[in-house]
Amino acid sequence: MSRKLYTILMAAGMLTSGASWAVDNSIYIDQSGSNANIAITQDGAGNTVKGIVNNAPGIRGQDAATITGDNTQLTVQQIGSGNALSLGINGSTLSGDRDTTVNYSATANNTSALIKIDGASNLIGVTQTGNTSSVDARIVGGRSTISINTAGTSDSVTAGISGNDSTINIDAINTGGSNTITAQTDGGSIGIKLDGTGNTINAQQTGSGNSIKIGGYTTNSYLAGNDNNINIQQGGVGNLASVGITGSSNYVAVNQGSSSDGQEAKIKISGSGNSVNVSQGAGVNLLALPTRQ
Repeated sequence: MSRKLYTILMAAGMLTSGASWAVDNSIYIDQSGSNANIAITQDGAGNTVKGIVNNAPGIRGQDAATITGDNTQLTVQQIGSGNALSLGINGSTLSGDRDTTVNYSATANNTSALIKIDGASNLIGVTQTGNTSSVDARIVGGRSTISINTAGTSDSVTAGISGNDSTINIDAINTGGSNTITAQTDGGSIGIKLDGTGNTINAQQTGSGNSIKIGGYTTNSYLAGNDNNINIQQGGVGNLASVGITGSSNYVAVNQGSSSDGQEAKIKISGSGNSVNVSQGAGVNLLALPTRQ
């Protein structure tokens, strides 16, 4: 990526310190080539990063800014309410170190981010604060990592990796509750920490030798609150699901149903009125995730 294009993106995305009143700024990206280094900052409400479709501006929150090439380094910071990011990166499936790194941060309420990367060995890092915010981060390619930190009420977090040897970590501490978290991998580990009331967690894995760890069963993990709904589904052989909760009226469902070999479920709960439903074994079909009655 040329230095000229880098400068244009920075200028288009930043407001001067005296222009905090400005809103509805847009940045359009259509980048092709490896080793791109892009930094974007938007300050104000209602801003967006998106793509161009048929030489016309893309639709807010739908048409993705397009980046093609390996070893992309992208940082996006949006400050203010109602901001949106829509991003698609298409790399190769080369082996080795991470090919693409995306770091995204959003402050204030009602923000949204859609991030998709095609290619192996990638990293997505997200930090969002504010209420009623959403992030949907997906990677198609193994040896990848998604790390999300969210702090708000009624937030939505979706993280998915199609590929083996992958890691998803989600931290939803000091949120206030009523958050929805969905995590899926083909193989690897999922770790979720959270607190608050009325959260919903859906975690799903296919393949063998995987782990899902939610809450405070193990050291340095955390789940505290009431009326939370936790659903875990694992297929394959030799998987581990561990859940630790401090609180009341929580519901935990674990379905390890495609094989009877080496499945392990560890559940530790401190509190009253909690419910647990665990199913294991080759005779148990992998059904849709159980839901709270």
